Amino acid sequence: MNDKKYDDEGRGYLWHENDAVIDRKGSWTLDGKKEYGAIVKSFNAQGEPKYEAMVSIGLLHINSDKKSEKSPDIGGKVTWNKKTYKFGGWARESEKGQPFTSVGFTPIEDDQPQVISDDKPPF
Repeated sequence: MNDKKYDDEGRGYLWHENDAVIDRKGSWTLDGKKEYGAIVKSFNAQGEPKYEAMVSIGLLHINSDKKSEKSPDIGGKVTWNKKTYKFGGWARESEKGQPFTSVGFTPIEDDQPQVISDDKPPF
């Protein structure tokens, strides 16, 4: 039994999924808020198609001007459960040579707009 503890909060990975394709992409409104998402088609182990509804949590950008090796290859601001995070993704390869993306989420604490008091000028 392994006693080593590993905290994976805010971390994860993404892999290539059995010839997955975006079958449909669009938007809808729920509870007065516009949401974006997609239907992703892939295949199970028996080769049968499967469909999943995916929700967009933010727009990502390729980091073409990495400052260091630790800089993410892709990133952006994302929102999950009404909390905002800085998302980072790093292209990696498993020991077996399979490509995957290691991901991390860093909470953005000061995401609220500045409130300017009426009794003091903002300068």
